[in-house]
Amino acid sequence: MEGRGLPAAVLAAASDRRGGALEVAATALDGLLEVADDPPLLERSVTALLAGQPAMAPIWHLAHAARAPVPRSALAALRHHLAADADAAVAAATTWLQDRLAATPGAVATVSHSSLVDRVLAHIAPTPAGPVVGVVGADAIGPEALLNAVGTRELVGRVPALVVATAVKLVPAEVFGRLGGEGFEVVPLEAVAAVVVGAEVLSPAVAGRRARDLAPPPA
Repeated sequence: MEGRGLPAAVLAAASDRRGGALEVAATALDGLLEVADDPPLLERSVTALLAGQPAMAPIWHLAHAARAPVPRSALAALRHHLAADADAAVAAATTWLQDRLAATPGAVATVSHSSLVDRVLAHIAPTPAGPVVGVVGADAIGPEALLNAVGTRELVGRVPALVVATAVKLVPAEVFGRLGGEGFEVVPLEAVAAVVVGAEVLSPAVAGRRARDLAPPPA
């Protein structure tokens, strides 16, 4: 996609292959807000983000906000909730893991990079003991499965695992089926112990219903 004239933050987010989904989404939102009052440039920016990050559910929510009747307000609201939900998710996941480790002492296993997981693990005391529980992020959560880095399926099959996410990771089946790419794998939701969505710790079934009930964002 021709990038001339697009905000630097949009280009950076579209090409980011190292940051977690929420980090990329925050950068992308900053870029979209720069051009929120220029409809053609805003739409070009959305198109670049969708093409550059085909595996990240938050980008589809950004597209939904950018195509709202008042894009600036919708994008600003999403930017605020992105940070608030992330803080709430870290607190809820930390409490869940600490309670689990109090009952069964040991280490916490994880896979790949996630800004939320990194923040949670910063609150967990290291131990030389072997892993007794896992924590993973998710690039997307659909009605039946989650999308995350290769290695997630092996981890959740080895130890009880918590998924830590925010509401922008939830997408309906129509969207989830279009997400994915090299380095990602689909993991059944029923394989994990629980799913944190913002401040809530949900069963996999409830998290799946939340995703199923969403109206599909524009493609």
